[in-house]
Amino acid sequence: MKKSTLVLLILLSALLAAGVACGGGTADTPSTDTSTIAVAPADVPAEIALVAEALEVEAEPAKPATPGCEDYLRFCVTAVTTGTVPAEATTGTNHYQVSDCTAWAAPGAARIVELPFITAVGDKQMTVALTRISAYTGPGSYDLTAVVTNGMPDVFPTIEVDGRAFSNGEGSTAVVTLAADGSGSVQASNLVEIASLLVSNPDPDARLDFSMSWTCKDIE
Repeated sequence: MKKSTLVLLILLSALLAAGVACGGGTADTPSTDTSTIAVAPADVPAEIALVAEALEVEAEPAKPATPGCEDYLRFCVTAVTTGTVPAEATTGTNHYQVSDCTAWAAPGAARIVELPFITAVGDKQMTVALTRISAYTGPGSYDLTAVVTNGMPDVFPTIEVDGRAFSNGEGSTAVVTLAADGSGSVQASNLVEIASLLVSNPDPDARLDFSMSWTCKDIE
């Protein structure tokens, strides 16, 4: 039995007992077969009626939080890979650069914006390393460029999943979209396998498509 239901039953019992005490006396009364007597709704005290009504109302179940995305974490991130190593991971994370979602995404002079990253999440222990827009000027979509003649290059996402690593290579593309509220996404295609701790000779034919989306909320 739910704790709240038990409390209501106790309250109902107390109210019934109080009603009996208030109507008590020592005078003899004729014996009556109470099994055939129905109590009219008008005879039920208002307090008891309210308790009875409350017992019939089912409390709305609380919505479970997304696993890993606790209230004290600013970003709730979902990452998906397809291709050579398919995987999916959802987790919460914070970011040293972000203290206010809208201020982080606000328009302004060109600046470096680093996106959320995750570490060893899910069945295949997905890690998404630093992804960076080198000249962010406000909400919108940005095609990442790894080689530039002027200024700083953008940084493509590097993904380690199931012990294998993938990043920018020939034919790779990546687009970052950032909204005014700090939510956003990364869509990357044809990432190539690179050397990692477990793979010294990457497969030249291995390819990975990657998508990551996140929400941003202000926390205390």
